[in-house]
Amino acid sequence: MAKADAWGAPGGTAFERREARSDGLAGNARLIAEPAYRRLLAAEPLLRRSIPALIIIFLVVIAALRFLSLMNERDDVERDAKAILSLAAGQLASSISVAANLGSTPGATQDLLEGISRQGAMGRSHVLAVTDSAFKIVAVTPQSTGWEGRSLDAIAQGGQPLFMFGDRAGVMEVRIGGLDWYAAVSLTNGRNGAAAALVPQDAVFDTWRKTVSLNVTLFVLTAGVLIVILYAYFGQAARALAADRIYLEAHQRIDMALVRGRCGLWDWDMVRGKMYWSRSMYDMLGYEPCDAMLSFGEVDEIIHPEDGDLFQLANRIVAREIDHIDQVFRMRHADGQWV
Repeated sequence: MAKADAWGAPGGTAFERREARSDGLAGNARLIAEPAYRRLLAAEPLLRRSIPALIIIFLVVIAALRFLSLMNERDDVERDAKAILSLAAGQLASSISVAANLGSTPGATQDLLEGISRQGAMGRSHVLAVTDSAFKIVAVTPQSTGWEGRSLDAIAQGGQPLFMFGDRAGVMEVRIGGLDWYAAVSLTNGRNGAAAALVPQDAVFDTWRKTVSLNVTLFVLTAGVLIVILYAYFGQAARALAADRIYLEAHQRIDMALVRGRCGLWDWDMVRGKMYWSRSMYDMLGYEPCDAMLSFGEVDEIIHPEDGDLFQLANRIVAREIDHIDQVFRMRHADGQWV
């Protein structure tokens, strides 16, 4: 009995010292992890509501960045196309001037056009033309255009500065057959003719449009996947909340039944040496309820020494000497009495 009285000293049990412990955390782990965990719990509703806004902002930023990138790419394509036209017109005018000084024939001019057309970055959609002083086309490639013999300034509408200033007008946008073209005109020496290089804008931006189409498709697919994930997330969150509510209601009903019946529920994990007590068990013994698992020693410490030993009982169960527990023992109440 002296030993029992010593156990009954105030503050002597592990249960009375559990106020200094967190649920499953102790020491430095509690100091480091618990504040962050509490902040996370407090911020969880805000984070849940902010997820749709974050996804929308993410998609808008991605779309804006990709749009700017595509527009820069379009400017580069346009700049390269204009540079090719300007160089081709200048080279063609220079070659015509040299050929004229050598007394070339119209057939030689057509061959010159074909040769320049095959050089550099000239594509099938590019058109090269040589005109006389009245801007009447005397040679053109490809000949399938049917422009030979027609006036270039009548074909290319809106390009009057080209025929007045030549190279100084740069590359301009003109209308040919109801379509938008880029055109560059270079006047030959003595203004006895001109060389022109033209290309449809549709041909210039054909590859770029395919890139835009691919990017739009990928963006739509990405947005669709994120929307599906968002829908699944909120669906799962709603089901989790419903499950938590059902669990809490069932748990409260069980606790109420246990409290009114003056019963306590034990869940004994012998492998890990841990026990879970219902809140009614804490209430019967006057201790502060705790959601954490109790250790073997904490429970054994408040059992009367004359009423059995949990360690011995566990060993008998493990050895299969018994297959159920029917044990009567006294436990130390928080106020020191035996229950």
